[in-house]
Order: sequence, then structure tokens, then C-alpha cells
Amino acid sequence: MNLKQLRYFLAVAEEGQMTAAAKRLHVAQPPLSYQIKQLELELGVPLFKRLPQGVVVTAAGELLVGYAQQLTQLSATAENKVRALAHGITGTLNLGTVSSSAGVIPNPALAKWLKAHPDVQLAVTEGNTYELLDDLHKRLLDVAVLRTPFNQQHLVCRFFASERMVAVLPQHYTQFSNRRQLRLSDLATLPLIKYRRFNELFHVAFLEQSFEPQFVMTCDDARTAMHWANHQMGVALVPRSLAETYRGDHVLIRSLADRRFETRLALTTTPESLATPLVAGFMAQFDQAEQLD
Repeated sequence: MNLKQLRYFLAVAEEGQMTAAAKRLHVAQPPLSYQIKQLELELGVPLFKRLPQGVVVTAAGELLVGYAQQLTQLSATAENKVRALAHGITGTLNLGTVSSSAGVIPNPALAKWLKAHPDVQLAVTEGNTYELLDDLHKRLLDVAVLRTPFNQQHLVCRFFASERMVAVLPQHYTQFSNRRQLRLSDLATLPLIKYRRFNELFHVAFLEQSFEPQFVMTCDDARTAMHWANHQMGVALVPRSLAETYRGDHVLIRSLADRRFETRLALTTTPESLATPLVAGFMAQFDQAEQLD
């Protein structure tokens, strides 16, 4: 199994036809069909079910699609990085961002750096902390903006300032109008919108207070929590920077008094990626302003 076969396989899987895949790859159909057949013989399983109108990926083919995408992407990234190494700070930087990073990045320092390096392009991948962390270790990402807590072993991190989690409430909760902070007990009877990233943290905290909160919604994207809160559908529990970035006109933002509800973002890479001029130059923009851990 080689990269050429995997690229051919992906093209056929995505197009659903040998003819269309051959046209996309700028090759004749017989060599394409031969490479697919050789791949199937090597693996010992059919990857496609042949039909009169085209092909359909088999269960084995579906499994291979995910691996083939990772391998071809990693190959392209490796080729890009090796070539860029000879030219200094140039090329494509694969950047992962969590949904709650909007209040921190992009920022003026990054904009200034990109303007000074017009040959640098950003390829942004959005996901949750655990997904992006996995992609970092697989070398599919060069740098990722992650939110604590996460396992920092074998990583190089630049931490942004700590921030408090907040409750985003509809304005009609007038009992909190003159309050700067809320206790967990204040949330006991409110319809809460929870960002799944902090499931365990909230579970333990409420358990210690001996009451069961009323969660009306749990979501994977903190922006979704804010969207629902802005539409008066509940009280969102999210990081302050994100709340300030996406707040609507008719909500109150109140800090949670419990000190456990502090979090921070981290610009994160691996030691191997940091050895390249492109990643080192990118990370250096945060050296003076942020704490190296």
C-alpha cells in the first residue's frame, strides 16, 4: 500500500465513479482501476461494490477512508514543512482553535506578524480541546489553541491570562442586577446551559453543594451556549472572554464566585514542531506577553 494508491482510492470513494475519479486525477481509467485492484488484493478485501452506475464504498472501504485521509494529509504536511525549512518563515501553518478562543485569538500581535510574513498562510481547524490535542500529537496540526484543563505532557505551551467562568443570564432575572458575582446556590433553580467541556467540574461542584441543578441543554460549542442564552432560552455557563465576545443586547454577565471555575487558554505545540522556523516564529509572538510553562 502506497500513497499513490491511497490518493487514487480516496478520489474514487469521493467521486463514486471510476470515470469521474480518473478525470479528477488527470489519469486514464485503466491505470486507476489497476491501482485500486492491486490495493484490494494487498489488503485481501473488496473496497468497493461495483454497480452499473458507479461504485459504493464497502464497510472495509469506509474504515480505510479515515486512515487514508490522515496519511495523505500527513504526507502533504511533511512535504510542506521540509520544503519550507530551507526558506525560513514561509509556508502553511496548520492551526487548531477551540470555539471559546474567539476573545483571545486572532489579536493585534498575530495580525502584525502575519503582515510581516506575507508568504505564511494559515489553515485553521476548529474542534474541541481533546480533538485538537490528538491532532497535535499526530502531527496533523502545528499549533493549537486549547483550553485548560488538558494533559500538558510532551507539549510546549504559552498560557494566556486566567479568566473566570461566568453565568450569562436574561435581563429579566432582575434579582441579580446589582450583583457582581453569583454563588452556585444562586443557580440552583435556574435553567442552565452547560458547555460539555466542563461536565466533570460542574458535576463535582454541585454535588458538594448537595443540590441537583436544572440543565436544560448541554452542547459541544461554547458559541452555541451563548446563542441560546442570547435568545433567552436559559443561563449559559461559559468563559468570560467568550461571553464578552458573543453577548447579546438583553443579557447580564455575572462571574461565578467559586474559584474552581477559573480557566485559561494556551497556545500549544510539540517540541518537534517548535524546531521549525515557521512554528518557532509564530510561537515567539507570545513569548513576552504570556507565561511559558
